[in-house]
Amino acid sequence: MTDDSKPIRSTQASELHTSNSATTQGPVQQLLALLEVEYEPLLTRLSAHLRSPEAAADALHDVYLKLRAQPDIGELRSPRSYLYRMAVNVALNKRRGDWRTVNMDTGELPEFADNAPDQESAALAADEMDRALLALHALPRRRQAIFLARWRDEKSQADIAVEFGLHKRSVQKELARAESHLRKVLRRPR
Repeated sequence: MTDDSKPIRSTQASELHTSNSATTQGPVQQLLALLEVEYEPLLTRLSAHLRSPEAAADALHDVYLKLRAQPDIGELRSPRSYLYRMAVNVALNKRRGDWRTVNMDTGELPEFADNAPDQESAALAADEMDRALLALHALPRRRQAIFLARWRDEKSQADIAVEFGLHKRSVQKELARAESHLRKVLRRPR
């Protein structure tokens, strides 16, 4: 029996079909035809790779939809490998997207506390901020500058002392006076 008399497997038949039709069809039509002919073997191979027949079927369906959208695909050397890689990539991208989302019933959602302030709390906070800024601007210029250097600019007391030409203890006293004034205005306990 010669090699010419061997029976043709389905994959060989589809390769012959693909190579004959490649001259008359574009790459997208070639892939769509191959997907139709090779659906079951692709599904089996993809199911083993993804360890889920459902995920494999979804991936092949998504590949079909992508191909129906007529993407720009250049010349193909191995259409079957291209289809398989395309399906694997689609499945992995879907899996990555699923990892980023949380699936839960809407009944479970009320268990999570809403940390966003309500309108009343937001209004009170805005009022308190306005009072704090007014109190800060009411401070003597040097005390205000020392306070801002410490809390806004995050400078150390030693750096502030050097910058203002003061002793470190004087900086501590100025900060204590500024904080005391702000606590009084904001009605905060010591």
